[in-house]
Amino acid sequence: MTLIDLGELTEPTGPPPPRRRRPAGNRWLPAALVALATLLTLAGAAPPPARVHATVPAGLGSDVFIAQGQIFAVTPLPGVTDGSQELTAYRWPEQATVRPQRLTPLWRVPVPTARQVVAVQPVSADAVLVSTLRRFTATASTPTETVLLDPRTGQERWRVPGIATLDASGRVLLRTWPVEEPLVLRAVELASGRELWSRSLPGVWVDHHERAGLIDAIIVSTVAGDIEVLDPESGKARHRLPAADDLAGYQQTSVVGDLLLVVRNSRTVTAYDLDGLTRRWQSVVPLADYVNRCGALLCARVNRGGGQLLDPETGAVRWGSPEDVDVMLASDTRVLAVDSGAGDAGKIVAIDPGTGQVSTDYGTWHLVVHYGYDQQLLGVQQRPDVGLVVARLDPAEARPRIVDVLFGATGDCQHRYGLIACRRQDGDIGVWRLPD
Repeated sequence: MTLIDLGELTEPTGPPPPRRRRPAGNRWLPAALVALATLLTLAGAAPPPARVHATVPAGLGSDVFIAQGQIFAVTPLPGVTDGSQELTAYRWPEQATVRPQRLTPLWRVPVPTARQVVAVQPVSADAVLVSTLRRFTATASTPTETVLLDPRTGQERWRVPGIATLDASGRVLLRTWPVEEPLVLRAVELASGRELWSRSLPGVWVDHHERAGLIDAIIVSTVAGDIEVLDPESGKARHRLPAADDLAGYQQTSVVGDLLLVVRNSRTVTAYDLDGLTRRWQSVVPLADYVNRCGALLCARVNRGGGQLLDPETGAVRWGSPEDVDVMLASDTRVLAVDSGAGDAGKIVAIDPGTGQVSTDYGTWHLVVHYGYDQQLLGVQQRPDVGLVVARLDPAEARPRIVDVLFGATGDCQHRYGLIACRRQDGDIGVWRLPD
């Protein structure tokens, strides 16, 4: 099961930084281990209880997408070597069973050769959007496109260039990918694919702001360094922020709540109100590459590791993390972070932002891929001859909370809509509904 990430991909250019020695601070770990041992003992001593779980026949090399009400798998065609694939739709498992049920396909449709499915979005009982990216974009006339399919049959209804973003307005916002020059933004009518408006922009970054399930602003940062806020109904500019006079070539923008956050020259972070682009605050953060939400605070991150935590109201620096610590979530009293020098699985620790000292050692966990912002994380640990132990990692709690055991699972997990999907020992994908 492959994770699709449309962001910028970077590779390490040298050896990892040396690990810092930290205080032990693991007084909660024995209690968690006792709880885990008890859970596994009980599971082994009694017949397995009935639960909602299933197997998706998607072997190695397949991509799986959890969507509302349906599961989609993109799998290579057997016996074919030209990269041909098919997209298969399944209903969510609903019935509790002792043994996992094997899901049966609702429909199958071919995926064009050399195209990679990057998003599958059920719209309603009558439509599903599928966005694809051509693997070799330098020679492709349409590197990105979105099709609307009938979710009952897989029959195509319309096809438009661009990657789709959907809201509850009856419109679909599409944008071409940065390798396509110039960048084209367009809005189409969901039911018919009819174009409502389009704009060609020298853009390098596009984001949007949602309110009550509706996109109410589109934000575009151009190669010239200026920023525009567009009206989603017309595509016309509401507000424009000219390029900074001292911009030396690097600018990155993000939207958190009602704030537009702009990193310039890997040195300053400036916050603007989205409505009117009035500057609210500015903070100096050396080497910052981008800013995102990480709980109650903002994380100004550095690609090589570490960063600083900022107060979203004032921009004041609350705490700085060292290079080998990647902050995941933060509350006012506890920062949840992963020690990036710990290898494939991360050592999860809780840090007191006031002192920078480790207050709790959560142990080593593989983080589960999730979509969008979440106030808590899921981690898994492998147990030989058993499967995966699942725990919730939450800065509001003093220790990991073990919530489930996935028998026969091996890893490569993703979580969405209360379901968790992981690779199984037999090579297929298992899907489990997590306890509330």
